[in-house]
Amino acid sequence: MTNSTPNLVAWMAEYQKYLDLVDAGAAEDAAALRLEIEEGLKWVELSWADLEFAVGQKS
Repeated sequence: MTNSTPNLVAWMAEYQKYLDLVDAGAAEDAAALRLEIEEGLKWVELSWADLEFAVGQKS
């Protein structure tokens, strides 16, 4: 198992951007960013649930 902490921290920043887009009502942009985040998480063997757990959020 590799250390995924640096990757998780990077994706947490992107997740915050996603939340900001959701809050701003930019659903289309938020959906596109979510797809990008989910694809990136797959590469580092993490999931959307892992990300939500790390930041203490639920979608």
